[in-house]
Amino acid sequence: MAQPRPTRLREVPDDLPQSARIIDAPFKVVKGRRSRLASFGRWMLVFTAAAAIGFLVPPVWVVVQEIFAMARAE
Repeated sequence: MAQPRPTRLREVPDDLPQSARIIDAPFKVVKGRRSRLASFGRWMLVFTAAAAIGFLVPPVWVVVQEIFAMARAE
């Protein structure tokens, strides 16, 4: 599921009206750059997933061929 886009906050130079409701919300600053270790870990995850898919395709292909061979024999 996609994460919501961040809301950019800015200061307003005008004074607030007396009847304005003030919402004080905590926030944190999120760094935009990833570390090299996180980037390397992501590449290793992608490589491992691609290898697992590559190793699983031939056995699945053989099973599908066997199923079609049994269906034609009957």
